[in-house]
Amino acid sequence: MVFDISYLAFLVPVLLLALAVYFFSGRGAFLISGYNTLPKEEKEKYNLKELTRLMGIFALVIAVLIAVTLYFGIIAGNMMWALVGLISVVIFTLLWMFYLNTNKKIKDKPY
Repeated sequence: MVFDISYLAFLVPVLLLALAVYFFSGRGAFLISGYNTLPKEEKEKYNLKELTRLMGIFALVIAVLIAVTLYFGIIAGNMMWALVGLISVVIFTLLWMFYLNTNKKIKDKPY
């Protein structure tokens, strides 16, 4: 059996799964660019546990969507479903950005 280099594309979902696990552990806030650039006074206003949990969910869903898209595009060879998967990744990302900007649980730190 000859190794096809196109299977290396599956490293992206694996890395995203590892990132999701890291976010679910409550760490990794320094990887969130908007949060990372805030001054210390502004960072204290955010619920860090909720923020990292939501970013973990995002990384997990994107990893699954990319893996399914790669499966249909590379293994099954059905480019129409690969395009549907790519569009679903873009739509999910846009909806998730809207959700994060309107979510009150992130901004309000529980005391």
